[in-house]
Amino acid sequence: MTILLKILTVGLLAAIGYFAFTLKSEWIAISEVLGLFAGLFWAQSFMLILNRKLKSYKREVERKDISDNENCSRVDVLESKIEVLEKALKNALKNNNN
Repeated sequence: MTILLKILTVGLLAAIGYFAFTLKSEWIAISEVLGLFAGLFWAQSFMLILNRKLKSYKREVERKDISDNENCSRVDVLESKIEVLEKALKNALKNNNN
């Protein structure tokens, strides 16, 4: 995608340069090229902001996934402890009855 965008940008820059060359006006050519670069820099800054937001969202999702896994493992540990305690209680009750 970025290669296609770069090719389109170079093509657009060439078309604008040719158009400005046919007008025989240096100021128009300079202003068009500067406007194109300003637009490219604005778009690049917008893309950087979106990439940062995407990375922070991915980190947040990973943190939630890790915390969910930790909670599941805690529940498993507690369930196994409960089973051990239940068996110990049954054994103690059998020993007291005998």
